[in-house]
Amino acid sequence: MTLQRFLLGAATVVTALLLQLTVIGRLPLPGAAPDLLLVLVIAFAFAEGPMAGMVTGWVSGMLADALSTHEIGRLALAYALAGYVTGMLQDDTELSTLRPFGAVLLGAVTALGAYVGEGILLGDPRVFVQPVLRALASSVPYDVILTPLVVPLVAGLVRRLDVDPLRRL
Repeated sequence: MTLQRFLLGAATVVTALLLQLTVIGRLPLPGAAPDLLLVLVIAFAFAEGPMAGMVTGWVSGMLADALSTHEIGRLALAYALAGYVTGMLQDDTELSTLRPFGAVLLGAVTALGAYVGEGILLGDPRVFVQPVLRALASSVPYDVILTPLVVPLVAGLVRRLDVDPLRRL
């Protein structure tokens, strides 16, 4: 990983976390809010592969966990798992319009399932059927709606880093 890729990842993760906490988390939406940070993790995984998705997911999740009320590591594991699974869908040869939507859907369901599974294992009293179904019915579709805003932006930024700097002159 180059310094440029690290700085890109750090800047986008911090920006997404701040937007999630200050804007998106306060929107008066029915059900659960969209998870911009998760969609960003999935976008990096889709653009760069499973290892980049897993690392981005782990770091993003740890930052989000540090600013939340639940146990540290829960979102980190869920995001890392989602990043790895969706990174497996990376394919540079086939350009499909619907593939990013499927990747975000798969990643959001994976992260929600991992988070709920962790909650069950840890005995979290907030994890029961009604909130899980509400999150599945609201948060996952909201995440998919964010796909055309986040995935092409991340893909464009990553592609721009791959271009030889001397060629741009």
